[in-house]
Amino acid sequence: MAASLTVDRKMTSGFRAEFEKFWADTAGKVRAYMFCACVSWTDTDDLVQDCYLRALRGWGQFNGRGSRQAWLFGIARRTRADWFRQKNRKGITIGLENANNPGVSLERPHTEQIESIWKALRKLDAEQSEVVHLRFAAGLSYVEIADALGIPLGTVRSRLHRGLKAIRKKIEEQENET
Repeated sequence: MAASLTVDRKMTSGFRAEFEKFWADTAGKVRAYMFCACVSWTDTDDLVQDCYLRALRGWGQFNGRGSRQAWLFGIARRTRADWFRQKNRKGITIGLENANNPGVSLERPHTEQIESIWKALRKLDAEQSEVVHLRFAAGLSYVEIADALGIPLGTVRSRLHRGLKAIRKKIEEQENET
């Protein structure tokens, strides 16, 4: 399909079923990735919607290099970066301050351990944090992460290794403080 087709025209063709299946297969992963950035379900849903609109508009531009899911996460990454620039956001803050949210239960087991992990994640540099989020929140493979970020596979592996090592160290430090 030519990239110049409008969204309306695409949706009236047989394209609709293909895109809906793609959305069903990837939306949960994209939503988890976006939530790691903004920690607001409202903002998350806005980011996911914007990401899929961009994907829909650029569907014909996918060149077949790598997986379509990796291509989508490249779009998700740029969507998230645009959102931070537009909102002048400095980074993520995730923690128990959201405890008054009816969707967050403090009765869950291991709440303190989860909070320790989030604290450690916030201390990672941006490159390591992004790779960790793509791997564990979005569930992408190393190859898909490399394709989405446009970096070599070895760089993905080293960033993930260093990030996980740093998380482990921060959690151990937090445990030793208590």
